[in-house]
Amino acid sequence: MINALGTNPSAMVTRIAQNQGASLATQLAKVAQLRMEMLLNQAENQAQASVHEVPLVTPINGAEVEKLV
Repeated sequence: MINALGTNPSAMVTRIAQNQGASLATQLAKVAQLRMEMLLNQAENQAQASVHEVPLVTPINGAEVEKLV
């Protein structure tokens, strides 16, 4: 059994899409939209990160995925 802290970012994005009410017919589109938003936010974070900050290149837990989406 996997806890929320060890969940794959792809699984978290799917879970967020389900929590936002995406039906089975629209779930794939919603997951794609959320994934795009996460990648855009990651790129923005990398561009704005100062020398002393470590940007979220690969989110490792649910909280980081929530922050990016």
